[in-house]
Amino acid sequence: MGYKVLIVDDEKEMRNLLTVCLKPYGYSIDEAQSGFDALDKIMDQKYDLILLDIMMPSIDGFEVLMNVREVLDKDVPIILLTALGDTDRVVKGLQLGADDYIVKPFEPRELEARIQSVLRRVKKPSVVEETIFSVHQLLFEENKLKVSYLDQPISLTKKEYKVLVRLAKNPGRVYSREQLVQLEWDDFYEGDARTIDTHIKNVREKLKAVGFTKPIIETVWGVGYQLIEDLKDD
Repeated sequence: MGYKVLIVDDEKEMRNLLTVCLKPYGYSIDEAQSGFDALDKIMDQKYDLILLDIMMPSIDGFEVLMNVREVLDKDVPIILLTALGDTDRVVKGLQLGADDYIVKPFEPRELEARIQSVLRRVKKPSVVEETIFSVHQLLFEENKLKVSYLDQPISLTKKEYKVLVRLAKNPGRVYSREQLVQLEWDDFYEGDARTIDTHIKNVREKLKAVGFTKPIIETVWGVGYQLIEDLKDD
């Protein structure tokens, strides 16, 4: 199976062009039509490389890049798609952690050469590595979207799982409702952030049902939520 590539561009024609260019080389292609769509997909799946357009509505490529590097996947190779003459944007993107860039319009051979150059810098594992981590005796199996406590599976909805994973990966870090909701909806309005309260309530109840005697998700009034870093004994 070939490398898995995510194409992020708000223009359908450009996504189609990139797909046509890359398919003959054996890449497995996935597409995201917005920054929010991209973040949602990157949180759910593991990609070998991301082709990321800079200029997009709602949240642009820079915001996607920062979220990926700071929270989701600091190592995935990212190539920026940019217009001719966007030198300042290219420099900014490289400073934020992009691995390379390509100027539109481009030749398919140049695109493939740049992708191969970037991929040579990282070693592709022979088998897909399963991402597993544990915090407060909660065991997360990210590839399977599963979480368990002391061998007891916890039944969470997809959004509940995403919120819990986001908090669990950064214990002690406070997230606002807006920060949490951005990874759940392609398009959201201000009122959507309040639905995070419902997800948090549901997660707390489900954790209690499997044996948690103390709450591990703390409300930081006026700010948002955090996963408690240290659970103290009574």
